[in-house]
Amino acid sequence: MKPPIIDRPVVVHLRRHKIVYAALTAAFWAFWFYLWLPLLALLAWWLGFEQAYKYMVVLGGYQDFLKLLGVYAAIIATLGGALIAWAAYNIVRFRGVERRSPPAPVAVEEIAGIFAVDGAEVERWQGARRLVVTHDEHGHIARVDTPIQAVPAQG
Repeated sequence: MKPPIIDRPVVVHLRRHKIVYAALTAAFWAFWFYLWLPLLALLAWWLGFEQAYKYMVVLGGYQDFLKLLGVYAAIIATLGGALIAWAAYNIVRFRGVERRSPPAPVAVEEIAGIFAVDGAEVERWQGARRLVVTHDEHGHIARVDTPIQAVPAQG
């Protein structure tokens, strides 16, 4: 049985349908939170948040809160500006200078030692276009096959 279309967003291909789908989802989530409001109000009353309402709304404590938000915004802007200045300094300082180097190539003997095979076998693996590796129950390589691939005909 196919799942319903609501569970297959690729079937809903029109942008308008996707927007309606997203709006309905948001509306029902809002309604779900609205249903929890009485319980949240009871919990807030039990925890004493009516005092918070008194001090923040009735006595105007939100004004100090807004000032504090301004201070926080200034601190965030200062820190962000410092990070941008540091990035710009590094861009100017290291422009055109590549100090990173690629890792050294691994020798065939090292690879052979890791997999407990001879170097000729590793070279054969490296020259193959496709490998089929079979592992034992402990995760070690049990066998490596290099199947012959058919070369596509040209013409």
